[in-house]
Amino acid sequence: MRSSEMTLALSAAGVVLLAACGGSTSPYGGGGGGGGTRPASCASSGASATITATGSFTFSPSTATITAGQSVCWVNNSGIPHTVTSDDARFTGGSLPTGSTLVVTFPAAGSYAFHCSIHPPPTYNMTGTITVSP
Repeated sequence: MRSSEMTLALSAAGVVLLAACGGSTSPYGGGGGGGGTRPASCASSGASATITATGSFTFSPSTATITAGQSVCWVNNSGIPHTVTSDDARFTGGSLPTGSTLVVTFPAAGSYAFHCSIHPPPTYNMTGTITVSP
């Protein structure tokens, strides 16, 4: 095989390998050309505190302190569905599927305990408390 034919063959093989491997460095998946899903975020929620449901079955942080009338935003990018469930039905949380957020406004002062009903204690440590000051 002549040198120019060998170069052409090697170049073509390199293109095929690069196409097959993707080569994306995007943290959002996909081939780097868009179309990937961005992680859910509480940034535009207006909430005073953010709590993350983690893949290690915890809420992080597990506590937050806010003032009456302010909101807390829970976010889940763990790849595992969770819930935000009031221990005593004093607030309405709900489902927190992966890639989503949930915002709850707390109108009155008090201590509001919560947990994930899918991953309850004592097996998991998915619990927390919102402290609302007047």
